[in-house]
Amino acid sequence: MRNFPRVIVFLMCLAATVTLASAAEKPSWGGISGSVNFCGLGGLDGMQVYVPGKMYVVITDDSGRFVLHGLPPGRYTLAYRKGDTLLNQNQDIQVLAGQTTALGEIAFCDRRGASVRGAAQAKQETCMAQSQDPQCRDADGDGVPAANDCDDANAKVFPGAVEMCDGLDNNCNGSVDDNVSILVERGMGACKAGAVSILKCDKGYADCDGDVSNGCETDLMSDDENCGSCGNACAATEICSLGFC
Repeated sequence: MRNFPRVIVFLMCLAATVTLASAAEKPSWGGISGSVNFCGLGGLDGMQVYVPGKMYVVITDDSGRFVLHGLPPGRYTLAYRKGDTLLNQNQDIQVLAGQTTALGEIAFCDRRGASVRGAAQAKQETCMAQSQDPQCRDADGDGVPAANDCDDANAKVFPGAVEMCDGLDNNCNGSVDDNVSILVERGMGACKAGAVSILKCDKGYADCDGDVSNGCETDLMSDDENCGSCGNACAATEICSLGFC
């Protein structure tokens, strides 16, 4: 009879342990998976698949397969970039807790889904390699002959190219810097007069050094030199916590 209290305490502890374990086993995050097929060629080695403005990035190999783990439940935009070129985006992807949203095969060439060389194919078929016709030459080496290229002196400009923020009509549609997607670290960017600017920063971050290339680099919640706002330095005996010295 004297052992009953000990048994009861043991059972209570065991029940609490089981409850905690069950809670821990139920994940509060989700993920996104898929496979990139670029222009029917499969995956691109070194392509970045990522959530803009967030620290969720996967670098693909030539299989094109990717999985993003650890995403809080919500809706996301997924971007695909190779080097400095934004190739495509998928928007409004729903992620649920404990589940991986499978996108299947994502096939694209440029952001409209068309072949980036489609406008040049007809002319290329009639231009022989040894042709001296000026309209058959490709002076900038972008794969588009002069007859179909609106600027055969610039490899960044050809029909179907991804529009960039550079003051040029990259895709030869008659408009400069139209529908450009701007990625800024921890913030939102804009394209003005051919240059990237920071439109706004994520909550708790700021662009204190004025350098667009590193985005909103300052954590206002913990930076002793910029506590709560840019230039607000804490005293030598103080530290910045939650934006206050």
